Amino acid sequence: MYNVAHIGIVVKDMDKSLEFYTTVLGCALEESYQDERVHLAFIKAGQQTIELIQYQEDSVKVRGAGIVDHIAFAVTDIAAEMDKLRQHNVTLLFDQPKVVSGKKILFFAGPDDERLEFVQSL
Repeated sequence: MYNVAHIGIVVKDMDKSLEFYTTVLGCALEESYQDERVHLAFIKAGQQTIELIQYQEDSVKVRGAGIVDHIAFAVTDIAAEMDKLRQHNVTLLFDQPKVVSGKKILFFAGPDDERLEFVQSL
């Protein structure tokens, strides 16, 4: 079995996305790279790495991006995290956390409408 190295998410505005992931979600920027076709930012979310990818306009036409359904973040207090999301005017995909298989879950939208999730074990 392989360990996940990172999850790649295509974003429209790197600055806006970095601000969201670092300020709202508390991720830390590890490294970034930019050339004439792409801007990459690797951010740390706990033990996982997320790669934010902003393609230059011409590169998008050459290579279409795949779809990532969602990224889930483990939290210890989903109610407090939900309050933080509301303070930052983040779109919640449902009003209250749901309980599923002994966990509370809450889906919300990132700056490019990517689906993100908080998971709290009960």
